[in-house]
Amino acid sequence: MTAAPPNGLTFRPSHVPGPRPAVLVLPGGGYEEYGRPSSELLADWFASIGIHGIVLRYPVAPARHPEPILAARAAFAWLRSGGGAEHGLDVDPERVGVVGSSAGGHLAACLANGIDDPAADRPAFCVLSYPVISMEHPTRPRPMRNLLGDAPSWRLRRELSMETRVDARTPPTFVWTTADDTVVRAEHALSYVDALVREEIPVEFHLFPHGRHGLGIAVAEPHTAQWTGLCERWLRHRRIL
Repeated sequence: MTAAPPNGLTFRPSHVPGPRPAVLVLPGGGYEEYGRPSSELLADWFASIGIHGIVLRYPVAPARHPEPILAARAAFAWLRSGGGAEHGLDVDPERVGVVGSSAGGHLAACLANGIDDPAADRPAFCVLSYPVISMEHPTRPRPMRNLLGDAPSWRLRRELSMETRVDARTPPTFVWTTADDTVVRAEHALSYVDALVREEIPVEFHLFPHGRHGLGIAVAEPHTAQWTGLCERWLRHRRIL
């Protein structure tokens, strides 16, 4: 008998029969709120291509580190252990990934890099949309303060900067952002991609010229909206699909 599901989960099951991949979708919102409802739309899109989408409302401020990563770890472990079966999710435990947008991208990268437990299971793949990466050089201070408090030490900020934490167990990663995002500048994604390349982690990266922060599946920007098709092809190339 599997454990009860963690709090804060919303399920978007795929209707493709047989054991399917699954993604844990982590919304943005600066570690303060959950932002726009784009995460449910993103989970719906993953379900439409044959991947179960599970949205996690993880703890946000006044909760502090490590509460968000512990919640993400618990949800990921629950999915891998077969907990989703009672919710119509026939999950292949070897194909459970993580998806994150903005601050949720930072949390997804935390899970991908084993911040809570370097020896623990890692996601099979990671998809990051306009992610927050650095706590040393944030575009805006809100995510850092909400996660780490008003006066975090330099050491803690560096430990939670994901460009410093990539290792040989970091999973294959798909990253996209836009050049004119002023809320989380493209330097975040670029620094993370550079770290992935240096560690020889398989990565695909797309920098689109236009698109406001928080685009989600980007239907309002036809050129940038192609990221979903590119991501689907990457997932097929990686044999996730």
